Amino acid sequence: MTQQQKTRAMFAATLAMLALTVVILQRNDAVIFRDDGRLETLRHENDPDAVVFRWRSDVDVPMARRFEEKFAEWAPMTNRIVIDLNSPGGSIHEGEQVIREIEKMKRTHRVDTRVGERRKCYSMCVPIFLQGEERSAAPNARFMFHEPSAVNQITGEIEKQPQFERDYVSRKFFNRYFTNSDMDPAWREGLAREWKGKDIFKAARELVDERSNIVTVLE
Repeated sequence: MTQQQKTRAMFAATLAMLALTVVILQRNDAVIFRDDGRLETLRHENDPDAVVFRWRSDVDVPMARRFEEKFAEWAPMTNRIVIDLNSPGGSIHEGEQVIREIEKMKRTHRVDTRVGERRKCYSMCVPIFLQGEERSAAPNARFMFHEPSAVNQITGEIEKQPQFERDYVSRKFFNRYFTNSDMDPAWREGLAREWKGKDIFKAARELVDERSNIVTVLE
């Protein structure tokens, strides 16, 4: 390789590193400053003493922060929070932070969850829904269960993992969010057998008919 070729190769490598750095910085900024998740709050139409927290977005930043802020604002004015969800799921990490905020709420307030008419609660939304004392849903509300996937923090694409690693992550997720929940044990065992490598969709009416104890009130 000539000196000129070496210089060009080094220049190309430097440009590639700069491009990667820009991507990383942009994604970090997106995580820190992202503000596209809006939490709507309103009085419950059938219970004037309750407040509805309505989330219509991915489980992602800034969901946990929004819950923390709105609860601080509304806590002195109510004894009951109803979390109304319509979400395709999203980040396991952000979902965990949201659940921690809900656990704080439950120390002093009743917290119920809901999925409305033709709304959906997929993936990481389900563990959040399971935090409700009363968990209501319209008959045609849709739920989806699947094993967690590893996502590349730079590209946002799903990464391939060795089987043993996928199994470990899946067991950890299942134990954390489903084993330690109100889900019916027999139904939960069936889910553990069936969900490997596929998405399982259920209407709220199916979940009630199957006695899963995920939905406790069918609207």
